Amino acid sequence: MTVMEWSALIAAISFVGLAVGLLLGVYSALGRLAKLQLSMKETQADIRQVSSKMGAFADTAGQTVQTVHNQLKQADRLFEAVGQIGDTIGHTTKAINRVSGVLSQSAVKHAESAAAERQASTMLEWMELGMSFWQQWQTNRKRYDQPGNGQDE
Repeated sequence: MTVMEWSALIAAISFVGLAVGLLLGVYSALGRLAKLQLSMKETQADIRQVSSKMGAFADTAGQTVQTVHNQLKQADRLFEAVGQIGDTIGHTTKAINRVSGVLSQSAVKHAESAAAERQASTMLEWMELGMSFWQQWQTNRKRYDQPGNGQDE
């Protein structure tokens, strides 16, 4: 084998290795994206659940305000109304703590999602670079394979 044939063989083997590596990377990225999509669906379900709870909470709060109004009209039940307001504030505080916890988890998931998207973008850029290299190599190879281009016949 000539030096040029060895060089072509080494370049072909290198390209195959690069292609296999890129394909494995893409497969891995697709797996991660699938996990991310599942995670996003779970987050959406959690958000819907919290939203429905907040709607129920708003209804409860509206009813509580009506109850407080009625009790304030009656002076003899004033202390009972104050006790119910305290309970409502306690429930509101607990609900706010739960919502803030869910929002914090959602923010973390969004940050992880952004990192995964950046990784996928980088991988696609490397794949594009490899494809450009391969196309350029093919163009140069065709040019030198034509008779009269300085190649031994």
